[in-house]
Amino acid sequence: MQRQSVMMRLSLSSAIVAAVAMTSCTPMMTYPEYAGAPKADPSMQPMPNLMADSLKFAHQRIAPDSELVYNLPPSTPLQVWRGVGSRLEVGRPMTSADTLAWTVRQVRLTGGHAEVDIVYPTEGIYQLATVHFVGSTGQPFYPSMLQLWLVPVEAPTCNTPQAVVDQPKNTPNTK
Repeated sequence: MQRQSVMMRLSLSSAIVAAVAMTSCTPMMTYPEYAGAPKADPSMQPMPNLMADSLKFAHQRIAPDSELVYNLPPSTPLQVWRGVGSRLEVGRPMTSADTLAWTVRQVRLTGGHAEVDIVYPTEGIYQLATVHFVGSTGQPFYPSMLQLWLVPVEAPTCNTPQAVVDQPKNTPNTK
């Protein structure tokens, strides 16, 4: 009986050490990257899903009755814009005529944790929020928390490619 208890503890300890080692060795990916940060490809999953899900999650919790006009970081590829738009199923991409938009500022992914910074309009100013996600390799990420920074930030500029703006509504997104 005592031997079984010792073996169980050793097995449990080994599993915990393996889990910690796997998550601590996972590299961080950032889009858009900053100096010294490992770059992530925004067209590779889960990046497009994280962008879309963070916009939807933040919008539903902060201003669900307002229109969702979304904006992605500068130099985001066309296929990512289309993928985010189709996953959102609501809202529309920002145009140069829009004065209010919800903007993905940065996506950070480390193992089973992701964070997406969103710049959003409120009471005549823009503020910053971070949507936190949990997930794992091969499994979807789910929003777990919305962190409001209540810090004014600069209004976003429109980054939407013209091909996204010109795409007729309710047409399948193609590459």
